Amino acid sequence: MSTVLVFDAGKTGCRVGLWVDGSCVARGEGPGPSGLADPAGVEQALARMAEAEATLETPPEATRPVETVVAGLAGMLSAVEHAPRLRTSLAQRYPGARVVLTSDAITSHAGALAGRAGVVLAAGTGVSVLALSAEGRFHLVDGWGYLLGDAGSGYAIGRAGLDQALRRHDGRGGSEALLARAEARWGQARRIPGLVQGSANPARLVASFARDVFDAAREGDPAARDICEEAAEQLAGSVAAAALGARLGPPVVLATTGGLLHAGAVLTDPLDHHLESLLPGSTRQPAEGDALAGGHLMALRPDLPHHQLLPDRHPQGDVR
Repeated sequence: MSTVLVFDAGKTGCRVGLWVDGSCVARGEGPGPSGLADPAGVEQALARMAEAEATLETPPEATRPVETVVAGLAGMLSAVEHAPRLRTSLAQRYPGARVVLTSDAITSHAGALAGRAGVVLAAGTGVSVLALSAEGRFHLVDGWGYLLGDAGSGYAIGRAGLDQALRRHDGRGGSEALLARAEARWGQARRIPGLVQGSANPARLVASFARDVFDAAREGDPAARDICEEAAEQLAGSVAAAALGARLGPPVVLATTGGLLHAGAVLTDPLDHHLESLLPGSTRQPAEGDALAGGHLMALRPDLPHHQLLPDRHPQGDVR
């Protein structure tokens, strides 16, 4: 008999799943926190998890005290100083439950490769790449957040697209197609900075423009195509760096998670080209499971090498 509650708190959204005796009986979702490093980031993360949990529709027969809580949060590996406060708050919220606090990059890896060794590229609003060997060697690349990193991410693509749009507005080159799309989405160009800076989640708002960049690229806009090519090159470089750091391959097994690669061929074709150049013979595959499934697996399998990356194993700072 076991009851496991798993959170996947990314910057785009916060998801939650409830497992009872090995079966997922309910899932819920809400808005994601902006980041642990932000002012009041811990409080916001806890609030977002509570909001997501409130959306669960748990069958009456599955209602019982939670025995294990697994929380995978974006930015956790670079903000381990917040781990004690998060763990204490979750322990108070779920009395008697075992609390496993980790990064969404780790739960994503566990789910994507079902606990096996390999490389997982998590690409959405942000980007992180985690390589893990069967012997427990690991290397995390990027995940630095939109102000310092997230190369090739949805934010980076959206930001580059907005740059091209605003340049066109100024008469400094740029892309007419992207300017038209930006103004169709948000109104006059001069309004855009205020909308971004006034947003509760600026990274997510900017990343939403990546969809327009992909559409413009499919229609043949040269600037949008260049942005996609640059993003693909950055993502492939991060994958190669992660594999090298964990002494994997080539070839390597690569699984991808997050919504960014749903863009399709406009992004995946150049990504596969760069991956073949950097890691010949490697294979890219869809994730076998999501971060929620990975968190559940971590709750059941204390032998997984993923537990070596938990914040309490690295109290002085980033695991890298």
